[in-house]
Amino acid sequence: HLEVFFALLTVVFIVLLRHYKLFNWLAKHILIGALLVWIAGVWVYIVGFYNKDVNGLSVVLRSIVSSFRMFVVSHDLARITETMQHNASYMAAFAITHFAAAFISFLFIFKMIGYKIKSSGDILWHKLFHCKKGIVHLFWGINEMSLLLAEDINKEHPSDTIIFVDIDEEYEENSQRKATLSQIIDPITAKNSEIARLNKIKALVAHCYYGPAQLSNDKASDIFGILGLKNIYDIVRKSTKSHFYLLSDDEAKNIAGALNLEQDERLRQLDGNKPTIYVHARKSANNEVLDHYSQYDSDTSRMEVKIKDSAWLSITQLKRDEALPVHCVDVDPDTGLVTSPFTSLIVGFGDTGQEAFKFLYEYATFVGPDLKKSPFKCYAIDEKMNEIAGLVRQKMPAITDELELIQASVNSGLFWEKVDTIINNLNYVVITLNNDTVGLSLAVNLFKYALQHRQDSHSRLNILLRCYNSDNEKKMVEVTDNLNHSIKDENIKIMLFGKEKELFRCDTIISDSILAEAKEFNRVYKDSKVSAEKQWEINFGNGNIEQLMDSEKLSRYHVIYNINRCIAQNISNSQHSRTKMILMGLGQEDMTDRLERFYQYTQERESNSTKYHCDERDRQLLQNMAMVEHERWIALHKLMGYTYAAKTDHVRKHHQYMCPWEELNEKTQSYDCRVVDTTIKIEYNKRLVNK
Repeated sequence: HLEVFFALLTVVFIVLLRHYKLFNWLAKHILIGALLVWIAGVWVYIVGFYNKDVNGLSVVLRSIVSSFRMFVVSHDLARITETMQHNASYMAAFAITHFAAAFISFLFIFKMIGYKIKSSGDILWHKLFHCKKGIVHLFWGINEMSLLLAEDINKEHPSDTIIFVDIDEEYEENSQRKATLSQIIDPITAKNSEIARLNKIKALVAHCYYGPAQLSNDKASDIFGILGLKNIYDIVRKSTKSHFYLLSDDEAKNIAGALNLEQDERLRQLDGNKPTIYVHARKSANNEVLDHYSQYDSDTSRMEVKIKDSAWLSITQLKRDEALPVHCVDVDPDTGLVTSPFTSLIVGFGDTGQEAFKFLYEYATFVGPDLKKSPFKCYAIDEKMNEIAGLVRQKMPAITDELELIQASVNSGLFWEKVDTIINNLNYVVITLNNDTVGLSLAVNLFKYALQHRQDSHSRLNILLRCYNSDNEKKMVEVTDNLNHSIKDENIKIMLFGKEKELFRCDTIISDSILAEAKEFNRVYKDSKVSAEKQWEINFGNGNIEQLMDSEKLSRYHVIYNINRCIAQNISNSQHSRTKMILMGLGQEDMTDRLERFYQYTQERESNSTKYHCDERDRQLLQNMAMVEHERWIALHKLMGYTYAAKTDHVRKHHQYMCPWEELNEKTQSYDCRVVDTTIKIEYNKRLVNK
């Protein structure tokens, strides 16, 4: 009978593995099932134990104990009266009750280790039968950012293989040497809600006690072998392309993990398939060095590391149409000149706040009626500004009075006194307090304060609030939507940005749509006949490093820095296109005929010349846009730490062209005209395609 029992359990086990949804349903009701079976067992034993010669209370107590023993696959059949042992109906009830108890015990154990066993089986099955040449996405750790990106990958590229390594953060390095039985029993640490999402995208899930960050340097030569992930390595090895992701909130662990993965000798030997490693970390000076050098290292076996900064990604969202600063100023549509100053307030001057300032300083750079840069002022407030100000000023020495740094909390009198003095001229507020509750409260209070105290202000006020936690998103959307709908006739609007589901997507992390647009801008600017990727490689590829070091007499560090300066220019050029279109009055789709006219002007302008063959009005507009481009270029270089000098020196961050437009010679001015022309050409071609 024991053999039959275990055979039956084996069949049930196989069924549960193949139908995991059925297991989930049973597991959710395991407690009430166990209680019902235990009660049934008590009654079965009471009937079996009772006879006229025994005490009733002792029968009940013995039945309770015996009923508990059912769940450890044990029984007290020997104590059942002989009469009941020969009763077929009773023995059927006895057998069914004991099987139910054993099955519930099995379910409990299966709930603990079943998903891990199933996941291991799925990985082995995939390796043996489905591991074909394709793209593999390997996530080290399970968190919201990783899940959001994986879900978008599954949506955009359903044939790609998605693998998650579930890391048990509570174990130390020596936990790797635990006994085999203990390793099997330890369950996946992911939450049930996370497991459901992983199942939906058909992700493979492996489990290990610690990730690549916890390995010491002398153990990093075979990470997959040490972590017991050899089957995962085989899947990666057979792929045509692999992407590794370290997207936890712990920047130090992400960086350490990436550095250890870079040292893995087996990965470095994958000549045609060295993984690209994506790391969630700030774009700080030291992290950018890691990012840049991984792309331009003389060691060709090195893997490429890409830093993905959620603060930078969140601010990039604002470079789209609705949140652009150009909507908050008065624009003369005939000349493209801005006739009003731009005043902004940033509350919280951490990583996101500083990225917000960079965005505003560059994208709110306009030219006024006097053909000079129009007035710009930004007030940055943070209660820890004394710890921030020194480095900010050191990084951007050319930016002085335009940025005022104030140390104050959002509840202080100083804060609201400053708000009171600028509220009537305020165009833009960015709230980045790293706390959704405090941030939302401040946004609502500023919204109400502006309604009450702005007098005869026709300028638009945008209040931008970053959402840090996706759990708070629904509430924040509800509050902001209600406020916006309640004042449709007012020039005030609250907007959310930085939602995780909008940041961690294929087009922002993997394909990097921002960089793709910059590459296309570079191709059109160069008037190249080759592909955007090929032209990018010609201009900024690794093959240029040694040549530039020789010709420019610069160190590898300074050559790499200058290449990335040029890349940043291309990114800014492409991202700034929408602002130029709006300034020129070409932002609407119904302006295609006028856009076509300007497109013809760009075709007729001679190289190294600023003269357009058109009427005076359009000629002046195009020249004004070239001036705007020059001022934007200066703003970007100020943000990168450059200052003006009579001779350009990239080592000391001096640039001779950081001077007024009229002081440039015509050839240099024509470079700005070419940026404007490229913007018009790309926009014109886009609209032709959309037709």
